[in-house]
Amino acid sequence: MIMQGKKFGICRFCGARVKIENMAAHERKVHPSLASKEKEDSAHDEGERELKEEEIEASCRNASKLLQSGEITEAIKKFKQVLKLDPDNYGAWNDLGLAWKARGNKRKALEAFDKCLELKPDLSCALVNKAQVLVSSGKKEEALRCYDEALKYDDESIQAWYNKGSILAYMGRDEEALRCFDAALGLNDEYYMAWMSKGLLLLSRGEEEEGEKCLMKAYSLNPEYALNALAGTIIGADIGHASGMRAKEKKKE
Repeated sequence: MIMQGKKFGICRFCGARVKIENMAAHERKVHPSLASKEKEDSAHDEGERELKEEEIEASCRNASKLLQSGEITEAIKKFKQVLKLDPDNYGAWNDLGLAWKARGNKRKALEAFDKCLELKPDLSCALVNKAQVLVSSGKKEEALRCYDEALKYDDESIQAWYNKGSILAYMGRDEEALRCFDAALGLNDEYYMAWMSKGLLLLSRGEEEEGEKCLMKAYSLNPEYALNALAGTIIGADIGHASGMRAKEKKKE
């Protein structure tokens, strides 16, 4: 277990485990376009609404807070209640998928994401979330198609670029992977996970000088994460370290 004693929550956009105190910064830096769009959407629908709609929105917000604070069982119950009242609430379907993903139920997570995408096919965060479950199920080609679809609708999705790069690195498609990591870093040059994965991939290719520069950049941004990644303690816990695993394997040969 890494960083014991620290409270983690679930990001409502990507399902990542993030320290509660870092959640706002994570959403702002990793999902800037989604956080901005959420504000626009909430401001768009002003005016009078029925009490039922207000109650549904309040329940949805409560469920999302439970999800973010790691209270998964209660979050699932709340999202189910919301969806009984409003079965076309694609945001609730997406968040229910994240809750099932956090619980480890891949089948139910995929069902929820598919329902969300049936209602809102261009919701890039749902495509990213679905892809993450597909990767963990060994369906990498299908996951790549989801990431491509997500980037078609939102080419500023840092998570999609980064995760796509990680899969490509695992598959040995190094040049494509590096382009994806660079795209993620072009959107946020403080995204330490991308610096880390890029550095490990470069090292695995024998490009030691550039690789070490990337690793040092990751370390300067988040020393704890970088040291854990190098020690191998978080490989597998994060979707993004397929490239790191591959680098370690090459070093042993």
